[in-house]
Amino acid sequence: MKATVLGIGTELVDGQIVNKNAAWISEKLKNLGLTTALHLVVPDERKLISEALDFCGNYGDLMFVTGGLGPTTDDFTREVISEWSERELKFHEGSWQHIKERLEPRGYVVKEIQRQQCYYPEGARVIKNNEGTANAFYLEANGKKIFVLPGPPREIEAVWKSEINTWLEKSVEGLDPYITRHWDTIGMGESDVATLVEQALANVNVDKGYRVHLPYVEVKLSYFKSQEEKMRVHIERVTEALKDLTVTRDQQDVPLMLSLALKNYDSVSVQDSATGQFLINRMMPVMRDFMTEKSWSFSSHAINEESTVRLLVKPKDEHSCFVSIERGNKKFSDIIEAPYKTMPMRERRAQYFAEMAMIFWLRHL
Repeated sequence: MKATVLGIGTELVDGQIVNKNAAWISEKLKNLGLTTALHLVVPDERKLISEALDFCGNYGDLMFVTGGLGPTTDDFTREVISEWSERELKFHEGSWQHIKERLEPRGYVVKEIQRQQCYYPEGARVIKNNEGTANAFYLEANGKKIFVLPGPPREIEAVWKSEINTWLEKSVEGLDPYITRHWDTIGMGESDVATLVEQALANVNVDKGYRVHLPYVEVKLSYFKSQEEKMRVHIERVTEALKDLTVTRDQQDVPLMLSLALKNYDSVSVQDSATGQFLINRMMPVMRDFMTEKSWSFSSHAINEESTVRLLVKPKDEHSCFVSIERGNKKFSDIIEAPYKTMPMRERRAQYFAEMAMIFWLRHL
């Protein structure tokens, strides 16, 4: 079963906002073993929306449509889908009550214009939106299964949790899911990494992919779960070929793993004078999530305050840096040598130092 994701909204095509909804939906589908054939974005234009529905229907049995379910004149997704599916719009009293229940206790006056959010194509199943006034809906039409969702990411997540995820889990039972294995490598360029993989998989028919997200080169192998036993020996060959370069497997995240390890300590200080902003940009989001009730700080110079864990990375010379960790009466230190030696690679060296420092600290926690 292949899926398509259609985002509707002029703000998506004029660069005002990025369509993160499509990536979020595809990730959820991938975790269930489903593949996404395409993402498509169109503005608030009826003809383009209708043509986009036809296009998406040609490439997927399962369609997700986001946006255009609000109360204003540019919110006409439901009307276009009604015409496309040849299903008359019907008023849904439960959705009108839902709007009242969300707005009236907050002192808002429910306006007549908001009634347009309560119409759905005949035969559609309404999905309650616990984070907004626009309920989602599910419809089977033209041989396709279609979920029509509100635009705000928080609301998509709400309707996904309330019903869509359960529906999908039941729908994939008995299917042969498409799975992907991942290797995140560091210290070698994309073409060199690809050469190692291609040699390890000579004459093997498997879907291979490579993605550069500096300082990493990610290797991906995708196949149907029913082929897993046959693929085992090839997975082992790739693992062996990349063993000296591999940092993480199957989308593990170094900052997340480090923050989870630091969670066990009451106080952490990080001294970084080698990576610019790379280290703090990588660590800060997850530290906020997992160290909310702990004491932690970043600085480019020595920190005098007492810390249960002290993490340090500082330059040794242009191509290397010192890295250390102190916890209790134990101290571990090393020198990190960057593989990037040319002058224009300064930024990449800083990225490399940030990642390798986190990996070093993680190994000694």
